[in-house]
Amino acid sequence: MTTPLPVAVLGTGPLAERIAARPEIVAGQPSSAAVVIHLTADGGEIAAHLRAGRDVVTALPLEALALDEIREACRTGSATLHAAGGFQSAVAARLTRSLAATAQVITRIELTEEIDLPDGGVYPWNTVPGDALPGYYFAGLRVLEAAAFPDVSAESPVLHAEDAGARHTLGERLGYRSIRTRGGADVPLRYRLAVTSALGTATVSVDFHPTAGIHPADHLTLVELLRAVGPVRASGPGIVSRDLAITHLVADDRLTVPAS
Repeated sequence: MTTPLPVAVLGTGPLAERIAARPEIVAGQPSSAAVVIHLTADGGEIAAHLRAGRDVVTALPLEALALDEIREACRTGSATLHAAGGFQSAVAARLTRSLAATAQVITRIELTEEIDLPDGGVYPWNTVPGDALPGYYFAGLRVLEAAAFPDVSAESPVLHAEDAGARHTLGERLGYRSIRTRGGADVPLRYRLAVTSALGTATVSVDFHPTAGIHPADHLTLVELLRAVGPVRASGPGIVSRDLAITHLVADDRLTVPAS
């Protein structure tokens, strides 16, 4: 039987409570933790934990952090960081890789998210400041870009506000629309992916339903964070990210150091 890992969960609300109650971890204070699971909107405290030798798994996008400071902190504390922000695109990225194997050259991707939100408690939509939310979608665009295209765009993501949410674009080839409602939807979370190539446009839709009373968006975040804890502990010091180099739909728990 695997010994539960001492973990500090930084954050409040249903998601933090669910993670702290998981049997594979023992929730405690940061001073006695091997890993910190970071769920707050403030990334300023992350470097201090890394310098103190604690590995950190954060739900923030990597782009929201001061990377030079993070790298210095990892070296000082011989610690490891994984930033899981942009998780919303993980399923779509896997599907994109699978479609890319048969669609030859992909020219455009459009991802649509339909999410029905309660009044509070779903990370990050109604738990982080509104001006921080686009960063998660921008990170999601980069995840999709890495999954589908051999080159990285020099363009910056752009936010287009809409009445029922927002659309986020990265140049002409990537779009990520979020449509948000408040109560009453039969499906609380749905992703629609359209991938265009010279052969035409392939589309797929994935529906997510509540798991044990938890909103599917929070469940996806919980799974992403907890799956990263073990590999982060096993990795050398530095920043690690999820490996997207697969073209078929299997569970992929690998975390690799990105190329510099």
